Amino acid sequence: MSEVNTFEYFDSIRFDDNNGRVRILSYLSAVVAIGQQELLQPLLQYLQKRELDKKAIYEIILQSYLFLGFPRMIEATIAFSEIYGDSNGEYENYFDQVSPEESTRWFVNGIKLCKQVYGKNYERLKERFLSISPEMFRWMVIEGYGKVLTRPGLSSIERELAEVAALIIDQRERQLVSHIIGSLNVGASIDLIKKVNEDIHPLSGDKAYNLATKLIAKVESKR
Repeated sequence: MSEVNTFEYFDSIRFDDNNGRVRILSYLSAVVAIGQQELLQPLLQYLQKRELDKKAIYEIILQSYLFLGFPRMIEATIAFSEIYGDSNGEYENYFDQVSPEESTRWFVNGIKLCKQVYGKNYERLKERFLSISPEMFRWMVIEGYGKVLTRPGLSSIERELAEVAALIIDQRERQLVSHIIGSLNVGASIDLIKKVNEDIHPLSGDKAYNLATKLIAKVESKR
């Protein structure tokens, strides 16, 4: 799908429709995962023209470091600022040390969301991760689920499917299965997950697309 055809493709999708918004935000997440400014900047300009909520766009970019690392998140944030301008405190108006109340909220909300995403597998996940690396599980709960993924601006479905899109691009099989299941656990439909995989196929390529198709089918067969 060429750049022009991509935008024509999304022209037919209503962004005020929940599924349409999820699909375009997942596509954005996939472009961030690729890490090419020549793809990201035209997409951001297109989303600005379509008047997609820039807070949602900002949140997709911020959360990308959890799965893609700081380098790609930083480059995407720079591209965002070049299109939308500096935030000037628009999203958070302070820079200060973490308060006890804030850290407690991250911990409590992180556990709550992690249980929702992993469902019946939460206790098994916790036991497994604590045996491998207690620090990793603690950081995942506090940093990932508590500090980042419970921020306002995106629904849990939007956040989970954005993660799915990024993991498809990077072909992270183990994590991809977990977040396909997580997307279903927070309320996404299997058809929406399939549609996101179709949408990003021109970005991910056949190998990643086929892997995701196989994993989605595997999860679907077990439900």
